[in-house]
Amino acid sequence: MDIRVDPAEPGPDAEQEPEPRWVRRTPILPEQWWGPPAAQVAGVLVVLAIGIWLQRAALPVAILVSVVVLAGAVVLAAVGRRAYWYPSRAAAWRLHRTRVTVWGAAGVCLAAFALAVGAQALLFALGAVEIGLRSARQSEPTRFELRGRSVAVAGVAVASTVFAVVALTVPAVDETYSSRWVGWSVVIVPLTVILAVLHWRAASKATDADLDGTEPDVRGQEPPSDDPLSARDRTAS
Repeated sequence: MDIRVDPAEPGPDAEQEPEPRWVRRTPILPEQWWGPPAAQVAGVLVVLAIGIWLQRAALPVAILVSVVVLAGAVVLAAVGRRAYWYPSRAAAWRLHRTRVTVWGAAGVCLAAFALAVGAQALLFALGAVEIGLRSARQSEPTRFELRGRSVAVAGVAVASTVFAVVALTVPAVDETYSSRWVGWSVVIVPLTVILAVLHWRAASKATDADLDGTEPDVRGQEPPSDDPLSARDRTAS
């Protein structure tokens, strides 16, 4: 007799693929949603202190940078708090996009401030930190994250170009700063443009649905019952 045995179906204990990093980074403790905005506020105070110390050379740029970073910190705190109190996959993806946008804008602002005060070496330090953090991660970045990096690096190129143009066209600029702005722009602009193109091309190749993070807009709706982040609202406790 020919006996056919169907392959066993995987049970509930079968190994499952891990959730994407942007899902695992959903805040589950209060300090995980208010900590990053608080760090940005502390950074704003440092930038303002340096701007006041240097006075005329950097104070206008310090004020502009502080306003932009503070606005981003408020938005990040609001989105992070909502993801903490009402956890869902859609809220995690919204928080991920907010993080990429806010931290990218903060990086561009810090780079512009470093250019303004003549601390161009800080740009390379920021790049080294970014490379170190990226190499420590075990998961691939999302398409949105790669595009955010590309736009941020392109923003640094634009800022360096603006400073160089100001140095060449405004006679009132101090000669020490103008020479630094023009000289460093020869190195910074081509390098950042190349990095921006490489990040954008990498984003175009991120076609996997899980890595892309595409999620339907479910605002105003209840998350699905099988959502790994779905839980009773924390306000009920």
